[in-house]
Amino acid sequence: MRSIPDDHPLARALARHVAGEVRFDTPTRLIYSTDASNYQMMPLGVVLPKTPDDVTATVALCAEYGIPITPRGGGSSLCGSSIGPGVVIDFTKYMDALLDLDVSGRAVRVQPGMVLGQLNKRLAQHGLQFGPDPASAERAAVGGVIGANATGAHSIRYGMTADNVTALGVVLADGTPAEFGPNEHNKGMGGQRDGGNHPATLFPRHLVERVQGIVRRWEEAIRRDFPKVWRRASGYNLDYVAEMLTYDPARPTACLTEANTRRQGENLENHLRQVSQLNLAPLFAGAEGTLGVVVEATLHLFPKPKHTALVITAFDGLVEAMRAVPALLTTNPAAIELIGGMFIRIARELPECRGRVGWLDGQATPEGLLVVEFDGESEADVRAGVERLRQLVAREHLPCALRPLFDPAAQADVWYVRKIGLNVLTSIRSQAKPVSVVEDVAVPVERLAEYVERLSAIFAAHDTEGAFYAHASAGVLHVRPLVNLRTSHGVAQLKRIARDALALCRELGGAMSGEHGDGYERSHQNEALFGPDVYQAFCALKDAFDPRGLLNPGKKVRAAEMESHLRYGPDYAARSLPTTFAFRRDGGFVELVEQCNGNGICRKQEGGVMCPSYRATREEMHSTRGRANLLREFLSAKPAASATDGASPLASHPPFRKPSLDEVKAALDLCLSCKACATECAAGVDMSKLKSEFLAHFYETRGLPLRAWLLGRIASFAPLASAFAPVSNWLVNHALSKRLLRIAPERALPAFQRQTFDRWWARVADARPPNSARPRVVLFVDTFSRYHHPQVAIAAVHVLEAAGRAVIVPPWRCCGRPLLSQGQPQAVLSWARFNLAQLAPLARQGVPILGIEPSCISALRDDYPDLLPGEDAEIVAQMTQSVEEFLVAQGVSFPEPRNDARPGLLLHGHCHQKALWGTRATRTLLTAAGYDVREVDSTCCGMAGAFGYEAEHYALSQRIGELALLPAVRAAGAETLIVAPGTSCREQIAHFTGRAALHPVEVIARHLA
Repeated sequence: MRSIPDDHPLARALARHVAGEVRFDTPTRLIYSTDASNYQMMPLGVVLPKTPDDVTATVALCAEYGIPITPRGGGSSLCGSSIGPGVVIDFTKYMDALLDLDVSGRAVRVQPGMVLGQLNKRLAQHGLQFGPDPASAERAAVGGVIGANATGAHSIRYGMTADNVTALGVVLADGTPAEFGPNEHNKGMGGQRDGGNHPATLFPRHLVERVQGIVRRWEEAIRRDFPKVWRRASGYNLDYVAEMLTYDPARPTACLTEANTRRQGENLENHLRQVSQLNLAPLFAGAEGTLGVVVEATLHLFPKPKHTALVITAFDGLVEAMRAVPALLTTNPAAIELIGGMFIRIARELPECRGRVGWLDGQATPEGLLVVEFDGESEADVRAGVERLRQLVAREHLPCALRPLFDPAAQADVWYVRKIGLNVLTSIRSQAKPVSVVEDVAVPVERLAEYVERLSAIFAAHDTEGAFYAHASAGVLHVRPLVNLRTSHGVAQLKRIARDALALCRELGGAMSGEHGDGYERSHQNEALFGPDVYQAFCALKDAFDPRGLLNPGKKVRAAEMESHLRYGPDYAARSLPTTFAFRRDGGFVELVEQCNGNGICRKQEGGVMCPSYRATREEMHSTRGRANLLREFLSAKPAASATDGASPLASHPPFRKPSLDEVKAALDLCLSCKACATECAAGVDMSKLKSEFLAHFYETRGLPLRAWLLGRIASFAPLASAFAPVSNWLVNHALSKRLLRIAPERALPAFQRQTFDRWWARVADARPPNSARPRVVLFVDTFSRYHHPQVAIAAVHVLEAAGRAVIVPPWRCCGRPLLSQGQPQAVLSWARFNLAQLAPLARQGVPILGIEPSCISALRDDYPDLLPGEDAEIVAQMTQSVEEFLVAQGVSFPEPRNDARPGLLLHGHCHQKALWGTRATRTLLTAAGYDVREVDSTCCGMAGAFGYEAEHYALSQRIGELALLPAVRAAGAETLIVAPGTSCREQIAHFTGRAALHPVEVIARHLA
């Protein structure tokens, strides 16, 4: 693929020499101008390499043209380390292979684009794991993990990434490929490697000698002035090299700097293994791509613990909890994580967390909650750890309550809530956001309580407050004060907080970054943090590897002030669009767009639904983050950060322009409106609503296409089409009709049924007792269950009547879901008003409103309150649920099965169902009916209403289905029932597998019959 409308000579040169993708177009540049930080920097262009040779060519050509380079993984950097002014190299689309695994040697060789969570999933099959476990593991790439020197909750066991990088393949600043690792070449030999994957790879003897000289010259300062914490991502890892040069196997710990003497147990052993021989690979960990571009990494692995237990240790006060940490460490835990009171209060209200905080039930909100983990080879091991903790608390009279958790599912819930900590905090809807100015400070554990008290005082002195959470065991607390960066006062406030926090950090012997890195945010502090002597050593190291300063400039050394390149600053402004949705929770269309903080959860490759189009395309543009970025720039009243800022070689580049209406539509085109982004990311950016409103704006400008008009109004002509079936079915599926409407020729549109639900209901309704004493329920029968699949609605009636309910089917209009999906929200209002007029009086009487089709249920529950705010919409939303939810809540029971054999059942939940209310009720109901239920861990089926029928989307629709759902259906035995609540899902399954899927109510109706 080539995307080079801006005719830059470098773009043409790259296109000739790179097999991967070269993109210099405006949308791509905008999408890659941000990451998960507060910062924005427009790149000149983006390269997506397919091979190490592509990287070599890219770096060499950029060096020739004097253009900076920024390596990028998942773009989850919180400090701006993965954005830059030149060419961004994104490794995640193609260079993501596991190259070699040595199980017995506990080593793996991977490319930098491999997502850490995916790597650990494959390693788990062999009982192994990569020790450092950043919370962003499901979207962070290995290259980014190395660049940040990342670690996580279990660092007291496994150390930093620098402790676990054995060897690296690197492209140097001039385009020369090199290798660094623990072998004789690094001890002074130079020359070409034989038999490697990259035949031109060299061992750079001159760099090894330069590094040795730098460390020897400044060793005294390194040992004296480095922070007194081993948990550090600030600066460069010259302390590792100092230890390597003085390592003595007879006295292994004698080489250690003061910070590393604080390591204990396995952490200490692992670090000593790393520094026991000269190896410059750890220098690149935490270097943020400023010394070289990593193209291959060999990583050290650990056995995966066989058993774990958590102890929820609740303190009334945050400071009291921090005072207890040194004592808790004596019990040999694997992790001690802090979850602060503000964090807990927000998490309890978030849809994403609501079903996962049962471990907090019955507790007032503790201000200092410590999650203590024990691991071991047996359950006895972990129970012994829990008992050690109990005894310690009793002996030391620690003011806390203990709640052990041995159940793996309960433990998983705790870790889930903890690991989305950043998103929990940034879900706050206000102009003042929790900003990352001091979110990553590391201090000696024994000074944690003092740090919390004094940092809180700093916040108070600057008229704000902060939320604390994260890695108490290692002295690293993630702390984010609330600051409005869109005002001059807020920016000044940010700088004052940073200044005072830096002074406090230095006084306590800490580091400004314990794992997230320096980037644009903290690099300017390194001279003050490390002192002038060590800073000189850093500059000498940078100059040795990158004499022209082209590798990720402005990071680590010679950096601009932290307020430079802010994404949102005092000069930021945005224009709004007129909307039909009220966006009550968010404040408006623009505010919802801006709620995206760039964390990149939408780039995860499995688990949950989000984001189906990204999973199938691996394109940043087709992630929720990519779409939000383009929408933000489309609405912005000022240009994005210029590519020429701080980078004079780029001054000749064409001036920046905003994305066009068509470019934004292209990014939104592949959004399937699954609603997963509204709940799976705590930022809650509902791209389905944004897409609907944007399309309405687009169609106002360009005109409404016939296909969109017809597909949105299928309910209007469905009665007539059913009356003339099967002639109508022949007509709509005729090749000319499909060509006119641009419907995929491979598809068969759903057949209209002559015997509709309405006809059946009219025939049987009179047979019902007029004044039944049975409790009433409303059945909201959707368009497809009326005219295409009436057997589903009929089954729902039978099931509800068997459960002892009197079924009401009131007059109705389509819920409006097809219109919303087709970008016509204004047209929904009349139908919605009619439905609310019918349903609200019944809802006020306490009559449940039950739906069959999840996308229609979601319209009533989620969309109506924002389309027509008011009491009617609220009461209808509150009383609306699925038939399955209702039956489970009512405790419906089934006869005991006649034998022990439970027939197999494969369940695929609908996207809206999974996003808004979950599949638990469906699973529970089907299990109670005697089935062995297995749910497919799948994203969207790929059909998404009309999406999969549209000719231009057919191939992608299939690709999405093939990610998980379709292979699972094909693998299911012929005797296994396939069940899917969604009409679209059942159509997709039938089309690509030939298997007929049932709605859950059909299964229950058959069972009762």
